[in-house]
Amino acid sequence: MQQINRFFRQLWVLTGRNFQLIWNNKLVLASLILQAPLMVGVIFLVGDPDCFTSNLIDVGSRTVLFILAAVASFMGLLNSYREICKEREIIFREASVGISLGATVLAKAVTLFLVAAVQAAILTFGFVRVIHVPKNDLLFDTDWEIYLTVLLILVASAAMGLLVSASFKSSESAILFVLVLIIAQVVFSGALFPVSGAMTAIGYLVVCRWGMGALGASTDLNSRLVWLNVGLDSPMYDAAVPNLVHSWQMLGLLTVVCLVAAWLVLKAGFARRKG
Repeated sequence: MQQINRFFRQLWVLTGRNFQLIWNNKLVLASLILQAPLMVGVIFLVGDPDCFTSNLIDVGSRTVLFILAAVASFMGLLNSYREICKEREIIFREASVGISLGATVLAKAVTLFLVAAVQAAILTFGFVRVIHVPKNDLLFDTDWEIYLTVLLILVASAAMGLLVSASFKSSESAILFVLVLIIAQVVFSGALFPVSGAMTAIGYLVVCRWGMGALGASTDLNSRLVWLNVGLDSPMYDAAVPNLVHSWQMLGLLTVVCLVAAWLVLKAGFARRKG
């Protein structure tokens, strides 16, 4: 019990310190504040407000959902990929005097997840104001379903970014792998072109794929794509509660796996340093 209490005290203190660091760094603070409104601006510029109801033969509905899922996944990765590696020496010094590495990783995650909650609200509010989204209300109001999906995309991507950050010693090294992950969000999401064979297995690890699945289910994307006869419909886009819940579960699973992996990688690095 004493160890658990100490862990949560450390988590509280470390989380507070992370927020203080963000507040003190005005450039980082401005970046976090402006990201979501700028992405809403992108959707406004390229999205067709009537893409879900228009009689025009296009695939605008799939495109705007992909843009929303992609920008959320990019934001999550870019928010987090420096968080551990930039403080690596400090983290290891603190670990040597008894600060839990698990508390350190979890404090970073809590900070990023709270930021994600605000960014997801801005993204979702802007998206549903720009795009006339059909109301299906599978589990909740469709707008709330979209918000939860965007939040889970941001959270899963941030967790993946923390794993990258724990795996590299510098931000300069980490950004190269982040670029690979960003490309993977596009290539293996299944939104731009069909994914089959070995690529399907890779797609299970791609945040954007599950984000698209949940967004597609909430907005009944398949009914639009089948009607257009464009050959891009997928069973995971069917407006069904199991599809929505499964995509949310996969995003949650990716989040947990990445956080545990980040802790284990950091722990292994600390052990090598001590050895």
